Amino acid sequence: MMSDAPFDSDDTHALYVQQLFVRNQQAVLGYVLSMEPNFADAQDIVQEVFLTVSRKAQTWTQGTNFLAWVCTMARYSTLHFQRTRARRVARLDEDVLELLYGEDLPNEAREHEQEVLLQQCLNRLSPRAREIVWLRYHNARKPEEIAPVLGWTPNAVNVALTRARSFLRECLEHQIAAARPL
Repeated sequence: MMSDAPFDSDDTHALYVQQLFVRNQQAVLGYVLSMEPNFADAQDIVQEVFLTVSRKAQTWTQGTNFLAWVCTMARYSTLHFQRTRARRVARLDEDVLELLYGEDLPNEAREHEQEVLLQQCLNRLSPRAREIVWLRYHNARKPEEIAPVLGWTPNAVNVALTRARSFLRECLEHQIAAARPL
């Protein structure tokens, strides 16, 4: 059983931090999955975050928000993963993730609000653009696979996806700005 008593050694503190991580691992995985939809990749990222947390255990101060500390590391690890590996599965652009999450740790109410805003923006897309976004992100199809379904060229699909992402980014920026209190 973990106590809230001061730590008698660096090893005890590191062990305590690792135990806290294990207790919060599902929340961390959920946070990573909100940015990296591939479950296997998200699990790999969480394992990497555990190693980082273990290495940096001494930088966490008891009494501060542990989950916020870990999710900050998870966020950077996820973004690093997405930048350094050529991924085949499409995901939201990094600037859209930044817009959605900012520097704050998401909570259920905020996540729900963001989902509502994103759904409102998706509903404003033309039916064809919405279909292309659905095929690309929900069904994880590549533009080369979408093109025959629509009778388009892969380049035309890429152009339509770029326009749809740009529209969604602008719509989200507008929606979030409108939702902020003055």
